[in-house]
Amino acid sequence: MKRSKKKETGFARFSRRLLIVSFAAFVLGIVALNSYESSLNISCQELEKEITVIQADIDGLTMQKQELASFTRLRAVASKKGYDYKQSTVTTAVRGVQRD
Repeated sequence: MKRSKKKETGFARFSRRLLIVSFAAFVLGIVALNSYESSLNISCQELEKEITVIQADIDGLTMQKQELASFTRLRAVASKKGYDYKQSTVTTAVRGVQRD
């Protein structure tokens, strides 16, 4: 019961090594791509958070702009400066009041 030792050819050894190296490179490539995808997802989520914060700031500033440009605010500022509004049927006229 002696085993016969077959000598492996050079091509078979090369093929086996190439297969092992290819498999290792494939596994490492998958791990590297998953890691890269995770880091991209994290940075994307951070950017989305920044966008929502900035969008909230923009909405707040838009509301503040609308409040400052409202007719009642303009009327109050004009009254404080000595002007009064006389509303006609077609347009609104502003008449200045002279200060003594």
